[in-house]
Amino acid sequence: MKKTGLQIIMAAAAILAVLPAGGCVSAPDRRPDDAVLLTGAYAAGDIEFPAGLVDWRARPWWEYYDRPELDALIGTALADSPTLARMRARLEQAAAAGRQDFADLLPDAAISGERTTSNGDNKRPSSFSLRGAASYELDLWGGNRATWQAGKLQARAAAEDLRTAAITLTASIVENWLTLMALREEEALLRRQVETNQTILDLQQQRYEGGVAQALDVLQQREVLARTKAQLPDVLARKEVVLNQLSVLAGRNPSLPLELTGNGLPEPLPVPETGIPAELLAARPDIQAAWLRLLSADWTSEAARVNRLPVFDISAAYSTGSTKFANLFETWLLDLALGLTAPVFAGGELAARQDQAEALADERFHAYREAVLQAIGEVENTLVRNRFQIDRIEAVEHQLATSRNALEQAQIAYSGGTTGYISVLNGLTNVQSLEQQLLNERLELALERVELYRTLAPTTRAETNDRNLE
Repeated sequence: MKKTGLQIIMAAAAILAVLPAGGCVSAPDRRPDDAVLLTGAYAAGDIEFPAGLVDWRARPWWEYYDRPELDALIGTALADSPTLARMRARLEQAAAAGRQDFADLLPDAAISGERTTSNGDNKRPSSFSLRGAASYELDLWGGNRATWQAGKLQARAAAEDLRTAAITLTASIVENWLTLMALREEEALLRRQVETNQTILDLQQQRYEGGVAQALDVLQQREVLARTKAQLPDVLARKEVVLNQLSVLAGRNPSLPLELTGNGLPEPLPVPETGIPAELLAARPDIQAAWLRLLSADWTSEAARVNRLPVFDISAAYSTGSTKFANLFETWLLDLALGLTAPVFAGGELAARQDQAEALADERFHAYREAVLQAIGEVENTLVRNRFQIDRIEAVEHQLATSRNALEQAQIAYSGGTTGYISVLNGLTNVQSLEQQLLNERLELALERVELYRTLAPTTRAETNDRNLE
């Protein structure tokens, strides 16, 4: 039975494909906790929080606010954010590069055909030819496999980068949303203070006209009113800026209105159960990315070492020709060859590349160690700031209550004529200043609580929509 050229070429490719791929190469055996000794709990983990702790793993953490408009905004951002789109494209590039590396483990095969004719006085009959070639590099030392492993790990690191970007994006949106809510509350507070100061000014004006108050009392009250009004433009401007920032984070045109009807700073998120430092190794995507890049560098280093060894490859070439297409496969030629290529002298280039790859692996090791230490430090610092921010709010609340009592007594004494209006002004200024400070301290606690969730890097359903790209 005659075999066609295509059958012969495919048979040769199949033979090459089942040849042993080798694979004596192996990366160093590393463990994620080799870089940093992780024992015990957080140093700040013994801090007691008034409301207790919650398990935040069961739901997206921002849903604790119970604000549907915030949930919708984050959903829009995770779908339309150009930052995440850029990270997805980077992930697709890494995945495609890994598939290219995998192609080096398979045989190459190509077929070409040709038909020639001639016209004129020396016209010759038409001729047909068919050529095919297949080649395969025997991966005896596992170099190609090491390169493929390095590429796969790079793609997985890119997937963790995408998770990091999603967590950072959601935290930034919540922080800006909280700032917007606080600014709206601050605007309402300032308008109430302006109204209060205007009322007091009207009363002082009447007292002055009745000969009870002095002109200085009226002028001082006018100055307090003007100072309060002067704060409003800054708050209004910051509101618009934050709205624009939220639009950009969500992938929307800032010139289009963003419908956020919430008004007033919500209660801070519940304190999450932090667990132990060792859990960060699996939870934090930036740590995972650093770890995967370390492993990738180890495989790259092994591939560089293997590149200094001989390379064996097998090739097969098939050719046939005839003046008639029907007779094309009657005569044919098949060549099989085994090739050996061994580096003899490269001026130290291959050794230098190996040294470079090993140095890169060392760099990645220390980068991973640094990422772990920074992550633990972030959690420790955020826990401390959260706890002492609660104490600070309690102190400001106590100070505000005391100042309000002092203002009330100053007003009574001023009405009785036993003290000047300056004591009332001082008390009024202190109360209004402390009211604004308390709002700022509440915002700071809300932001610190968001930062605590960010440092713990909880994985949520919304942040893992693109894990299929790994």
